[in-house]
Amino acid sequence: MQTDDAPRARPVDPKRAAIAALIPVVTFLGFAAIRIVSHPRLNFDERIFLDVGRHIIDTGLPLRAYAQPGAPRLFFDHTPLYVYFVALVTTVGGPTAEILRSITLLFGLSTVLLVFRIGLEVRGLGAALVGSMLVAANPFFVLFSWFVRMEVPLCFFLVLAVFLMIHERLFLAGLAIAVAVMLKEIALAFWLVAAAYILVRRGLRAATIIALPTPVAFGAWLLYANEIGHDRLLATMGRWFGSAAGVKTRDPRIHVGLRTWVSEIIGQVLGPVMIFAMGATAAFVATGRRRFPPIAIVPIAYVVVAVASSFVIRLKEPRYLIAIVPMIALSIALLVDWDEVWATMRRSTSSGPTDLDRPAVTLAP
Repeated sequence: MQTDDAPRARPVDPKRAAIAALIPVVTFLGFAAIRIVSHPRLNFDERIFLDVGRHIIDTGLPLRAYAQPGAPRLFFDHTPLYVYFVALVTTVGGPTAEILRSITLLFGLSTVLLVFRIGLEVRGLGAALVGSMLVAANPFFVLFSWFVRMEVPLCFFLVLAVFLMIHERLFLAGLAIAVAVMLKEIALAFWLVAAAYILVRRGLRAATIIALPTPVAFGAWLLYANEIGHDRLLATMGRWFGSAAGVKTRDPRIHVGLRTWVSEIIGQVLGPVMIFAMGATAAFVATGRRRFPPIAIVPIAYVVVAVASSFVIRLKEPRYLIAIVPMIALSIALLVDWDEVWATMRRSTSSGPTDLDRPAVTLAP
């Protein structure tokens, strides 16, 4: 069944689309190569994840011993999927850190290509290039694409959820969201947005289909964690709520001022290129009267919820907002018909009496 969210882009020659996709791919890999060749050392968090992964193999439990005074403790700092994935890779052998960083890089590249695919199907080649290039050239996203961390894989599964929602695969979209939440709990904001969107657009039954996998997976983890470490789980939950509420602590991330936080979001997470693209998109939307695909509401709403909640939550950590990078890129790609913008620019810069009679160019070069 076709809905307003279904692809409606102009037909594009597959060969031309494949060639165009190389532009963001080369851009992303080129920027990533700069970080890779610098051979960055493992940071504190990466060492923790590797340590927990080794303990899962040795004991079957997610224990942390690295930088942990006394005996190892159960690691419930985040939802558990990533450390178990680290354990799986560790069992394979070889240079575990490099393998995991390479996998993160593949997730980053896949996110770029998936943004390209969504833009191509929903709007056209222009949208595909604009959206994917905004992700590929974002320094913050590229930086975290060579880490033993879960944020970039989380971004991939959230973008995958948008793609599956477009194609009416609601249960699969729900599974993708559940994977993202189990990689890191910050994806719960997207779960709320997606469930609300489907509830309004499709009704309660469809909303239940997309929403159900996440509470089932999250609840199963809580039951397991409670079984193996009740006191530790309660302590972790207390730290989660304490970080949100801003309890007394020496952690400098709790004491970030409003102006500093705004500066970090703009300068560190978004960057000047994305800020300029957001301004240009706002101008096009304000001056145009064309409709945009309703699915664009999902990334827009997520960005609003994620950024707004970051001001309420006292613990300020820029990487918690990394998913707004591909979501803003998707919003920009889908809000404007970039093929039409390009065609208009071509016509306005052309000369000669017959220019107005020429057919409009509908595909970006």
